[in-house]
Amino acid sequence: MFEYVFFHQQPMLQFCDFVRQRGLDPQMQDSPGNSSGDSLIVSLAEESVDDDLADEIDNFYDSMMDLDHELFSDTVEPGSDDYQTAGVVVNLAGGKTVYADVPGDLLKRVMEILSPQELGDFVNAIVDAVEKPDDRSLCQRK
Repeated sequence: MFEYVFFHQQPMLQFCDFVRQRGLDPQMQDSPGNSSGDSLIVSLAEESVDDDLADEIDNFYDSMMDLDHELFSDTVEPGSDDYQTAGVVVNLAGGKTVYADVPGDLLKRVMEILSPQELGDFVNAIVDAVEKPDDRSLCQRK
């Protein structure tokens, strides 16, 4: 499942319209453990997205994140603490989904290099290693 996080409804709705126009069925939900509605997640079935479409979606998502940031900047009062938070969705083996807090500047730098899917794959590899430890060396595993 591809997951995209939004903090404002406007870019999330634009993103959903964008993927619907490409024949996809986005699933929307509040973020895990989020009862205040601070963020929303849009999920897409991986099997319905080929590599070219994934690139197109990632590029559009990036532009929606720029819009999301603009909306956030417009709501911050002058002179107030510009409090921001960032996180990565972590899917656990038991089916539970949690957020890992990540410093916003670090996540921004990572997302300049990796696509959301690549970051998800990286995080899932770490989760798998923690939940199912394998004491063999890397060369013994393949």
